Amino acid sequence: MLGIENPMALFFAPRASRSHRSGALLALGVLLSACSASNGGTSSTGSGGSSSTTGPGATASASSSSASGAGGTGGGIELGGFGSGTGGGGASEPATDVQVVITADNAYSFGYGDSTGITHFTQGTRAQTSGEIFNCGEGPEAYLVPAADAPPSAYLYIVTWDDLEVTQGVLGQFVRVGGNPLYTGDPKFEVCATGIDLSQSTTGPSQTDINTQIGICNAGSGDHSTTSGGWVNGAGAVTPGAVGSLAVGEANDATPGGTFPPACVTGSGTPAGDPTIDAASHWMWYQPGGIADPFESTGSNTFRAYLIFRVAAHDLPPPIK
Repeated sequence: MLGIENPMALFFAPRASRSHRSGALLALGVLLSACSASNGGTSSTGSGGSSSTTGPGATASASSSSASGAGGTGGGIELGGFGSGTGGGGASEPATDVQVVITADNAYSFGYGDSTGITHFTQGTRAQTSGEIFNCGEGPEAYLVPAADAPPSAYLYIVTWDDLEVTQGVLGQFVRVGGNPLYTGDPKFEVCATGIDLSQSTTGPSQTDINTQIGICNAGSGDHSTTSGGWVNGAGAVTPGAVGSLAVGEANDATPGGTFPPACVTGSGTPAGDPTIDAASHWMWYQPGGIADPFESTGSNTFRAYLIFRVAAHDLPPPIK
């Protein structure tokens, strides 16, 4: 993250143009990149089906049932036939739309698919100001994923990278309409560290490259000295032999002395219509082992980024009956 002499100053940072988070949002898979972007909707790759998306300025907090904004609509694909997810519920389970709000230090891309890869992708770009990470209206971004694109067998992906300065992390929440939120930092999230240093990149990895890395993560074939060697969660290895764990940091609240300023917290007098993130959401990153604070940069690629985070759609709390 860009250095901040006065953390409160970032709330008055001028709004920068952003090309990333507006996009075919529904790509449920979450890839992370605090993006910059024009307020016009950006199209994303995919085929078949239809999906809706929202971008900067969208009227979507986790509690609303629909979201709309500058992002417009994008192509999507019907995921009802996916069945290869590891442990996903059956397609016969009732599903509703999924609302997503994300921000990242420094950057993320967003997408969804199944356990083998991303089928719908929204390219991200790196944040150029602190405001593009934390400020209401230009930091957190909202996405609406139609129920047809989020069956229990789907996976949501967030791909993130950082600039190797000051801090790094990703923050967000996922809500299946009618249910309770699933927050970043939840033990159900998995992360795979690719070991590919993108600190100088403004746009991050391509969909093709990400899917190649997902294949390597699934196979557990990455070099254990430079990657996580597969998927890990808060308890450690998910892929046999993988190293490290999911790092869970502070909550998105105003507790003094934290690593991060609050990122447009829900219910804190934020402008109407701005995407917000609940105070109960926690920052997350990758812990290779032996690092006192995984959210503080060491100036080198200690954390083996870029990182791929994912969560199974069947792990989202279902609508309350």
